[in-house]
Amino acid sequence: MNLYYWIAIGITAVISMLANSFVMRSYAQYKEIRTRSGLTGAQVARKILDDNGLHDVAVVRGSGGTLSDFYDPSKKIVSLSPDNYANASVAASAVAAHEVGHAIQHATGYKFIALRNMLLKPTIIASQFSQIAIIIGLTSTALTGLFDLGIIMISIILAFQVVTLPVEFNASARALKIIKSDGIVDSSEYGGAQKMLTAAALTYVAAVIGTLLNLLYFVMLRGSRNRD
Repeated sequence: MNLYYWIAIGITAVISMLANSFVMRSYAQYKEIRTRSGLTGAQVARKILDDNGLHDVAVVRGSGGTLSDFYDPSKKIVSLSPDNYANASVAASAVAAHEVGHAIQHATGYKFIALRNMLLKPTIIASQFSQIAIIIGLTSTALTGLFDLGIIMISIILAFQVVTLPVEFNASARALKIIKSDGIVDSSEYGGAQKMLTAAALTYVAAVIGTLLNLLYFVMLRGSRNRD
């Protein structure tokens, strides 16, 4: 691993740190601001689900930490972290609506969901073995095929992350539109919800940048090995 690799790793770490710092600071700020509607995150999620005819999707209190919220399509549950489940804050409303946005995507057959699901299993395998293939492939030019396999697996991870971007941005766009039109947040609170979800989306952008830098480095390294 040469200097360029460590520079790429450093850039990736800084971008990721800044993105995560932004989302945590935004969340910390807006979880303290109570909405005038007084609806908890759980109530927001239930209302939006019912309004969209998704009565079979349950809203449950998760056991994870801060921002461990998710939608599980296999179990049809919107799981909200304890703070977001119980609190009537701008942050809780935004996060709850975002997760319900994913439920609506699944119910309406949003095209990028199907594409992401198709890439999910290959991505899990690639995440487990890509670095192993790269490291072993670097030990000898006789193992170039294994090195190439590692590059292919990193490309699969990148493809999954790129497809995830429209899924996340669309869920946030749906959430913001709904909480504004339904009066869940008022005009003075809407900006905070928007900032909160924008900050969260940037973490996915940071992941794409990090994987792209990683991939470009190994592609260039592959080219230099061919020249040698």
